[in-house]
Amino acid sequence: MNTTLRTRAKNEFEKNLFKLMNNSVFGKTMENIDKRVDIQLLTNKEVALKLAARSNYNSLTFFDKNLIAVHMKKTKV
Repeated sequence: MNTTLRTRAKNEFEKNLFKLMNNSVFGKTMENIDKRVDIQLLTNKEVALKLAARSNYNSLTFFDKNLIAVHMKKTKV
């Protein structure tokens, strides 16, 4: 449908609109949502250790002695 709308478009904006709509729909259908990650930025070491004990824990990233990023896998898809 978008291909026929692109051929009937009267200006460049309409052509690009339908092209981008095709690309976005294709991108969303091909997206792997299993690879999404929750990241929490923390300043408290004790809270980071509690999150690291969970089953969906993935990894830690230390940016500074007061800033930690905890990478968590999604529990629901």
